[in-house]
Amino acid sequence: MSLHIVHFIGPINHHSACTIRNLCLQALQSGASEIELHMSTEGGNMTAGFALYFFLKSLPLPLTTHNVGSIESVGIVIFLAGGKRYACPGTRFLVHPLHWGFGNLVAADHSRVSEWRDCLDFDAERYALAFDEATSGCAGHVDIRPNLVGNARLFDADQALAAGIIHKAVQARLPEAGRTSHWWNA
Repeated sequence: MSLHIVHFIGPINHHSACTIRNLCLQALQSGASEIELHMSTEGGNMTAGFALYFFLKSLPLPLTTHNVGSIESVGIVIFLAGGKRYACPGTRFLVHPLHWGFGNLVAADHSRVSEWRDCLDFDAERYALAFDEATSGCAGHVDIRPNLVGNARLFDADQALAAGIIHKAVQARLPEAGRTSHWWNA
């Protein structure tokens, strides 16, 4: 067995999602039989986050995700791609209402505003469906839909365990030198 650990700390944007994807592909080409994604992110771009989520779900080998700091916003969706999910004690997860930035936009017509609203609603529902799929069967299952449009919800590691977000609260440990490879974002 050849374990490859991808380390990621930072915001989710198109560049970082491509970096994580490329690191996973390099791990596959290097003979990985299992990938762990050690991550901490404040979230970011929904489009990039969902693209990374669906990529990670397509990997032909076991993926474990480990919260090593804080997982927020669309970062939770990415985290939920792991078949095994862990969090260090003292870490947190934050679900909050989705939003878009409008960059340099100074004007929009009714049609464009309706399109943005529909896209936000669509993203909120696919976020909730990914959450439901990953946490189904958990006695403490939480419906996060109200948190995606109303008040934010914070989960510590114990609350994340009760809600099914993680399988175990445990300190991340790097294996001793040997057949483990490490990949990181720069």
